[in-house]
Formats: sequence, C-alpha cells, structure tokens
Amino acid sequence: MATQDTHSLAPTGTNSGSDTGIKDKVSDMASHAKHTAADWGRSAASAMDRNLQSAAGALENTASKLRERVPASGKVNDIATKTADKFETTARYLREHDTRDMVSGMESLVRRNPGASLCAALAVGFLIGTAIKRDHDEY
Repeated sequence: MATQDTHSLAPTGTNSGSDTGIKDKVSDMASHAKHTAADWGRSAASAMDRNLQSAAGALENTASKLRERVPASGKVNDIATKTADKFETTARYLREHDTRDMVSGMESLVRRNPGASLCAALAVGFLIGTAIKRDHDEY
C-alpha cells in the first residue's frame, strides 16, 4: 500500500496533474473574488463620496435658511447661530474629507478609545435591535 503525503491525498511519489489544476482553479477563483470585492469597494466608496457632497450641500442650505429666519438678537439668535455654525463646520468637513479619510479617522479613534468605542457600539446595536424588534412586533 502506498504511503500518503501529508499535503495531498495522492500517494507519495506521484504528482497528479488534476491536483495542480484544482489548486490553480481555486487560486484563480480567489483572485477573481478579491478583484471583484475591491471593485465593489471602490464603487461603494465613490457613491458614498458623492452622497457626502450632497449632504454637505444640504447642510449648507439648512444653515443659510436658519440664518435667514433667526431673530435679530436674543437667546434664540444665539442658539440658531451656533447651530448654523455647526452645520457649516460639518459641511466643510464633508467637503474636505473623503470616505477613506473618515474610515481612517474612525479606526484611529477606536484604537485610542477601545473601551468607549465598544460601549458605543453596544449601545448602537441595542438601539438598532430594539427598533427592529419594535417594527417586527407591529406587524
């Protein structure tokens, strides 16, 4: 009886062409999947970047309308002005940074604050789960 190679099911001393063919096919499929995923990722990032620009424009419009409708002075003026300033700052950030920058910034934030990030992720997950459950219970 032939001894078994630890790396294949073929007997020792034989190198069947079908094993190499299978390995090549698996390697080609993995490479194709990697390229497809990369293409999809670039496409998704591009779409997100376009949506970020649209969101920035909406924030700028909202800030402008808020400034137009605010009273000339008083507490409401102070609050509305600060809110409009925040909208404009956020819009500027969205225009100056792409999706890759934002993901990188988020990764950095999570690395600097792992405990707080975990708590925030758990809280968001709980809220999403509760919302989904509530929607499901209504039907």
